[in-house]
Amino acid sequence: MKSKLACFENAAYKSFMQSISEPVKTWFERDLSVSRETLDRLSQYADLVVKWQPRINIVGASTAEDVWGRHLQDSAQLWPYLQDVATTGKIVDFGSGAGFPGIVLAILGAGNVTMMESNTKKTVFLMEAARVCGVLGQTKIARERIEAAKPCEADVVTARAFAPLPKLLEFGQRHLKPGGHYVLLKGRAFEDELADARDAGWTFDVTTHASLVDPDGVVMILKGVSR
Repeated sequence: MKSKLACFENAAYKSFMQSISEPVKTWFERDLSVSRETLDRLSQYADLVVKWQPRINIVGASTAEDVWGRHLQDSAQLWPYLQDVATTGKIVDFGSGAGFPGIVLAILGAGNVTMMESNTKKTVFLMEAARVCGVLGQTKIARERIEAAKPCEADVVTARAFAPLPKLLEFGQRHLKPGGHYVLLKGRAFEDELADARDAGWTFDVTTHASLVDPDGVVMILKGVSR
């Protein structure tokens, strides 16, 4: 007998019509220059998140009503900072969960995205999302713990709501190739996290850019990381 999760995975796709606000739609079209086809794929993804949410709680309940703004735009704001590796480099996304930002980056055009997620139900969702959105060939879903996984030789490590910076760097350094760097989404405590990482002996060059979604958050870029 198939599990309830397997039956749900294979169910016929039905649009849940997750709406996109005009300002967010304009941002995707004007600032990211996404095509109609790409916007349609993002719409399919948003609908899929809403469809699966009641079963496996893949996003916070308070954010499920605005998947476009709270999750898709939040993830997509990394895209301009990944242009140097987007088509030919390898992106490794830590703690991918529902695919933010990994699936979003693949839909936008990233050619090689590995999503590391240890939760079995979430990896099932990631595989279904990659299939529905037409990015199976650009993605790899690794169901394993980051600290135990074989080094990934990533050009860039991404993460969103994953772990405090000192712990993230401990996990991340073994997965970065020489010269690789981090592009992270961080919240209001980002300055404290930077201080904690330096106190733990890490050195790095850091650049931050104000988040488009979180008024207290940043896109954090770390290069030259060592300890």
